Amino acid sequence: MDNCCVVAATWRYASAEEIARYTLPDERRTAEMRRLKQRIGAQGLIYLATCNRAAFIFSAEPGATLASCRRELLRLLAGEGAARRVFRSWEGEGAVEHLYLVAAGLDSAQPGEREIRGQLRDALEDATASGTVDPELRRVVESALRAGKRVHRETGVGAGRTSLSEIAADLLTERAADNPGPVALVGVAAMTETCTERLRSRGIPLVLVNRTRSKAEDLAERTGGTATSNGPAKAVETMSLDQFRSEPAAVTAALFSTGAPGPVVDRRSLLDLAAKSRAGFGAPPLVIDMAIPADVAPGDAEAAGLERIGMDRINELAQQTLRDRRERTAEARVLIDEELNAYREAMASRSVAGAIRAIGAKYQDSLGANLDRLLQSDLKGLSEAEREALREWTAVMAKRLSHLPVVGLRAVAIEIGQDGVDAFLAAAAPELLEQRRADRPSEPSTHGTAGE
Repeated sequence: MDNCCVVAATWRYASAEEIARYTLPDERRTAEMRRLKQRIGAQGLIYLATCNRAAFIFSAEPGATLASCRRELLRLLAGEGAARRVFRSWEGEGAVEHLYLVAAGLDSAQPGEREIRGQLRDALEDATASGTVDPELRRVVESALRAGKRVHRETGVGAGRTSLSEIAADLLTERAADNPGPVALVGVAAMTETCTERLRSRGIPLVLVNRTRSKAEDLAERTGGTATSNGPAKAVETMSLDQFRSEPAAVTAALFSTGAPGPVVDRRSLLDLAAKSRAGFGAPPLVIDMAIPADVAPGDAEAAGLERIGMDRINELAQQTLRDRRERTAEARVLIDEELNAYREAMASRSVAGAIRAIGAKYQDSLGANLDRLLQSDLKGLSEAEREALREWTAVMAKRLSHLPVVGLRAVAIEIGQDGVDAFLAAAAPELLEQRRADRPSEPSTHGTAGE
């Protein structure tokens, strides 16, 4: 657990605009991840990007420390001084705990958000495909995903309106109820897929827009079986982004959630969109922009006379439900602590497994050698059956005698950490310490929880 660090810009400390500044564009993500991993001296690197965070999860390679990796990462991102104002960091067990909270949705603007677990899983898969993840980080993230799943399964923290996309879907539904008409969803992503399912289930006609139209068609097909309270879901229209920009559909609202590095519609397109919607429904459409960086520039939306709701406002709405969820969040926090303790114990046991086997073998060898000397001298008159019985008794006694130091060593690993284990072995069995150091590929940094 020591060799893990998380550096993140999140909604708690940064605005949507600041988070956007440090979000890696989709088309450059793989190359940037590989470059950063090499430049900062990371053994493994995972990048997690959501509408509310840009997070870098890494371990240090042999010869580097988490502190040196973090400093270089911040310098490369924006210059250490500027980045410190936006980023926070967690190291060692604090980093693992932070990932558990993230996976459970307890670090989200909307407590109990379920989408973040899928986004963390996608980040792990992307790092695997990019060749930037190492076994240590994989174990940490997979354990966090399991903990998040348990929290949602055993508590009510994920019940009701918990995700930001659900908040957006409710806003779009309210708009369509006040001013009936189609809703445009721009970009194929987890956000828009959730909104597509919810809006179709409510019988709201949709226009799905994507840079590649075939992806919008795939989304329409995937959600085509959704039924409404009034019968089958209405048909869905699809458009390419170029078509939407040049000939926008008349809609009552539009949600944007793409991975583009900047605005995907210009002021002229927004003016056309507003004019068409006024002609068709008597009012300009509501624009909800959940993209980081923004898909719709605030100044362009204002110039077109469009009401725009961005991520900062979505987060404010999410915080309004925080008080109602505190009791469930407390229950979830207890489960997180249980999962974290279980992971800590599992990793501690794993870290001393070799030493434990060596201690057992040492007792077996020592008692076995003494028995052999006795069988050649004082006990040489024993029959073969009696000798075998003594050998079996000796093996049992070796296990019993090694039990106490083994239990103690495991407890030292859990409560104190690797330094305590090394001190234990240095005093009790120096040769085992040398063997342990030879088998260990690196000496990881032993930083605790840290924040900047």
